[in-house]
Amino acid sequence: MMARDAALTGLDTAVDGIATDAATSAELFAVVDVLDGQPRLRRSLSDPSATDESRAGLAKRLFGGKVSEAAVAVLGAVVQKPWGSGSDLVGGLERQGIRLALQQAQRDGSLARVIQELYTVLTTVDGNPELQGTLRNKALPVDGKQTLVSKLINGKVAPATETLASRAVKARQRNFTTTVASYLQMAADLTGEKIARVKVARPLDDARVSRLKAALETQVGAPVSLQIEVDPSVLGGMSVAIDDDVIESTVAGRLEQARRQLINL
Repeated sequence: MMARDAALTGLDTAVDGIATDAATSAELFAVVDVLDGQPRLRRSLSDPSATDESRAGLAKRLFGGKVSEAAVAVLGAVVQKPWGSGSDLVGGLERQGIRLALQQAQRDGSLARVIQELYTVLTTVDGNPELQGTLRNKALPVDGKQTLVSKLINGKVAPATETLASRAVKARQRNFTTTVASYLQMAADLTGEKIARVKVARPLDDARVSRLKAALETQVGAPVSLQIEVDPSVLGGMSVAIDDDVIESTVAGRLEQARRQLINL
């Protein structure tokens, strides 16, 4: 097992046992930003030659009194796990901040809204090559790209959505869209739901959404979270992807299948 995988084993459970509040995730993100700019400090907090207790003690001395006791406790739980590098540690800490933000949304009843909004942000960026290129450009400053994303969604989404979209600009999972997708997977894990990515030519009314959700839940035997993308290029019908399974019933898909059959005659 890789060091990073070992560090993640049991960490979620340990952090879930810490009493946190709505401010804890923001404090963890602030710590992440500090550590991102301090390579030596990252190395000290992930030093495999130091004991778990000494790393936790160092974290408390550095950040105690600057952030809440809950944030220090989460940081202590993170640094006591084995990490392959300081960068892995920082990524693991940010992951806990993301989880806590999603858990807070779950507690206040806004998680379903946050999930749908994050998916809308993901598909908006994915469908705009210019915007996607800007967010991928490592030569551009992160704060400038965060400002761009903020302007795109400011006032239109839940506060948690705006916070998480801003964090995704750092793109710890290869790029912005894959990072947002990882957040959506974390949200699904929290709710115990399967993610169904649905592509349709026109928006579905509430009744059709309810019927589709019920049918998919019957098929997979588990709660399903629908992520619906309107794409006129599918012409009609719909495409549904759950895990590695794809149900293709779009007009465009059938036309493409017919075209391939004609080529192979």
